Amino acid sequence: MRWLVALAMLALAACGSSAEPDGVPDAWKFVKDSFGHRVHVERAKVPCRDCHGDASFAKPEDPALCSKCHADKVATIHPAATAATPTGATPTGATPTGATPTGATPTAKVPGCQDCHGFDRDLAERPNACIRCHGDAQGDHTGAIGVHAGARCSDCHRPHETPSLVARTCRDCHASTAMSHGDRAGPTDCLDCHRTHERAKEADGKCASCHAEKEPRIPTTAITRGHERCTGCHAPHQFTAAAVKPCADCHQAQPVLAAKAHGACVSCHVPHEAAPRPCASCHGGEAAKVAHPAPADGDRCAGCHPPHAGGAALAAPCERCHDDVNRHGTAACRDCHTPHGGKPVLDARACASCHAGLVASAAGSGHADCVGCHTQAGHAPAAPVAACGSCHRAIVTTVTGGHAACASCHREPRHAPGAPTPTCAACHEAEAASAPRGHTDCQRCHDQHTGAMLARAATCASCHPSPATTGHGPKVACATCHRPHGPGGVATPPRCETCHERPLLPGLHASTGHDRCDGCHRGGHDPAPHSDRATCLTCHQAQQNHEPRAKTCATCHPFGDGR
Repeated sequence: MRWLVALAMLALAACGSSAEPDGVPDAWKFVKDSFGHRVHVERAKVPCRDCHGDASFAKPEDPALCSKCHADKVATIHPAATAATPTGATPTGATPTGATPTGATPTAKVPGCQDCHGFDRDLAERPNACIRCHGDAQGDHTGAIGVHAGARCSDCHRPHETPSLVARTCRDCHASTAMSHGDRAGPTDCLDCHRTHERAKEADGKCASCHAEKEPRIPTTAITRGHERCTGCHAPHQFTAAAVKPCADCHQAQPVLAAKAHGACVSCHVPHEAAPRPCASCHGGEAAKVAHPAPADGDRCAGCHPPHAGGAALAAPCERCHDDVNRHGTAACRDCHTPHGGKPVLDARACASCHAGLVASAAGSGHADCVGCHTQAGHAPAAPVAACGSCHRAIVTTVTGGHAACASCHREPRHAPGAPTPTCAACHEAEAASAPRGHTDCQRCHDQHTGAMLARAATCASCHPSPATTGHGPKVACATCHRPHGPGGVATPPRCETCHERPLLPGLHASTGHDRCDGCHRGGHDPAPHSDRATCLTCHQAQQNHEPRAKTCATCHPFGDGR
């Protein structure tokens, strides 16, 4: 026990100098060089007993010791902590108005001076051990600490002032960071966008908190299609139109349709809007003429004029959408379709650009509208044409028999069907062979579609006016006696008995010898009987002396009254 007292006396004597006291253990060599002893013993000349007392050299644990010299610092050690609050004790001091104790809840343990300023560590100059307590309690500080790795926590925080955690002005360090927000009022403080312990880039997500309600209102559609962050286009702290990055910085080698006119991306792509500006905003006149239906998605114009497809062509090939349509020979789509007209107006003028000869002949026969027959004129002109009845309904409904197929008579050339190509004899061989001279043109007497006799030809008077008005003409049709296509034709008419049966005839017609009509009647066109004396004596020669003065026999011998 005696040697301990001696050792204590020597230590007390040596505290005021740098000399090593006699009899001090080797551990003293390390202790005396610690930061705490150099500051307190060598520099400040603090007697050892002021901290260790006179009883022993044990390490002091009472944080109240610090207040003997550092009363101004420990007045507020931490929010709700005072110099009188021992390490591990419950806070007894008052929390600054409106503040929440940092690093502790109202029932948490409050640190003492040694928890931050270890006696053997240089924590007075570099108190970065804050993270030991504040890492979890206040969230992840690694971002802020990583960015400010060369700075001390105390560069921003004032741990011994009230309120203790008021951050210093960012401009104290970032004075060279100029902030511009265009010609509108913007954030005035760094913390309007940045949070104290977040990475700087996290401020990107804060733009919407102002621009959702304040002018200029930027819709949420601005953050889309690869533009997830405002700073992707806007340089931080320089949110002006002039400071926007060129689109080409990200969209390199992007082909542009008609680049000379559309070289500026913003001429079509309005900043902060998801959809590009419609082509009609500039091409209103042309857009109004477009009859082509819009594609499944996208702008009506962009369906054919893809703005970023590349290549020298101003429009995509029609086959890109219309790959199921047959081509019209070697013609290109635009030879018939106007680019903005959609379905073409197929008329003779359109077809004539390639089929001039056919169109001319068709027009001459009343078939000028190509589509009238070629219903698929655009893409399948060789396909079966429409039925003639679609236009010639009145005629088609009257045809009979073998005349139902128009093409059986109206053959080549197909584009000039006005006159039938073959003659009627091609089908009506017997009739044509028996037709007398002058009756070979069938259409002069017959309707060419029904085969019926024409009204003007039914009496034959159009060609035979005199016979038609004499004899049998006024009473019966010429064809009753004259069969134009029968055996012998009109040259050999049928016998009179065909109509005038002898048993039914009156008077002397039934008498023997009166069986030949032409004995008294001279012909069909002069059917009246010749009852003069000379005619009767041709057969009745024995009666030459009978009533020689009578001029006609019919006076006494009638034929028509039955006597």
